[in-house]
Amino acid sequence: MEKSAMKFDGYFNLYGVVISLVIVAVTATEIFEIVELPFEKTLSAISVGSLFNFSVAVVSKSGYLGVFGLMALESTFIPVPSEVILPLSGYLVYIHTFTFAAIIADAIVASMVGSFIDYYLGLYIGRPIIVKILGFFYVKEDSLVKAENWIDRWGASSVFFARFIPGIRSLISIPAGMLKMKVWVFALMTFLGSVIWSTILVYIGFKAGPYWSSAVHSFSVILDQIIIDAIFAACLAYIGYFIYLKIKTRTKPSY
Repeated sequence: MEKSAMKFDGYFNLYGVVISLVIVAVTATEIFEIVELPFEKTLSAISVGSLFNFSVAVVSKSGYLGVFGLMALESTFIPVPSEVILPLSGYLVYIHTFTFAAIIADAIVASMVGSFIDYYLGLYIGRPIIVKILGFFYVKEDSLVKAENWIDRWGASSVFFARFIPGIRSLISIPAGMLKMKVWVFALMTFLGSVIWSTILVYIGFKAGPYWSSAVHSFSVILDQIIIDAIFAACLAYIGYFIYLKIKTRTKPSY
């Protein structure tokens, strides 16, 4: 325990303190409104609201093909959140960039494609290789074990219900292939689950259409302030711990 603490202490040095002091000075100026910084207007433009507008622009320009690619990845073991993609697509339906039926069909077909990629990986590739592949994407073997336990407990219906559970959703197709679940059963369960999941999330984004801009603006103001305060506190903590280490070193008895 002591060795790991000493290794951690190595990250606290004079260079880090100098950088932290500069950040503390800048964030304190913003928090306490001491003076307006020359680059403050540029920094204020980088916010949750601007990130939202950027995300909308990216998805809008990438079109149905972009959503298809993201949803196909989401249905494989690669952690891409459909909880973000589909409501955002629903908002784009609201502003008439997408149509409701087309984006639902796009998401369903993409989910089927991604799920079958995982299914055939599980069917034809051994478990050790699959575990290594998952490791490249920082997916732990425990997550695969949970998906396997789901299938052991619930059978074919687990593929359907897994569509509604983050983490399990992205991995359930692999053990389905490993356990040689019938293709038509797997396809049916995946299709039904994808229809319901995609429709619900797109519909939520669509119905929330009138409120997106105001909600993002209000949330942006609060979150931006929280981020600045957190950075300020973290840098003060860094400096304080550095001072503590120095005092501890000087007062440590020598034998």
